[in-house]
Amino acid sequence: MAQVGWIIDLKRCIGCRSCYVACKAENNTPLRTDWRFVVERESGAYPNPRREFISLACNQCDEPACMKSCPVPGAIVKREADGVVLIDQDLCIGCRYCMFACPYGAPRIDTDTGKVSKCTMCVHRLDAGLTPACFTACLTGAIQFVEDFTGETETAPAGFNDPALTRPNIDFVLLAQ
Repeated sequence: MAQVGWIIDLKRCIGCRSCYVACKAENNTPLRTDWRFVVERESGAYPNPRREFISLACNQCDEPACMKSCPVPGAIVKREADGVVLIDQDLCIGCRYCMFACPYGAPRIDTDTGKVSKCTMCVHRLDAGLTPACFTACLTGAIQFVEDFTGETETAPAGFNDPALTRPNIDFVLLAQ
């Protein structure tokens, strides 16, 4: 099975949030339901303070905690063709177990339906031979879409939960410390 994934280059992300806007526009998510979000934080001390921006969404994990925690059979599935993890809105009961189980905060409550939704990696675009909207909109190339992610998460920013929990399909290019 092929597995899609992300490489996020923290050296290139400028916090413009074009990825966030592209995701909202492409997927028409409700106002308070964000599938992609940008974490902004400061580090370092005078005279060398730094700002860091981290664009995050669902990591399409090899062993999705969201899928394991869901009490409804088939409500969360991992596509065989590309490894994208999807929530079936017709089967979701809105219990939020997947939200609590995901160590990366990807599943979000859909404020319009009361059900849980998350990044689909723009499967409608993938199925049409296109790339995810966030990747296409990224002005600096900080988000890299990988069609055949074969690696493991080797580098991660401080505060990113242990990749051994779910084997997320994401890797990071970190800022110099």
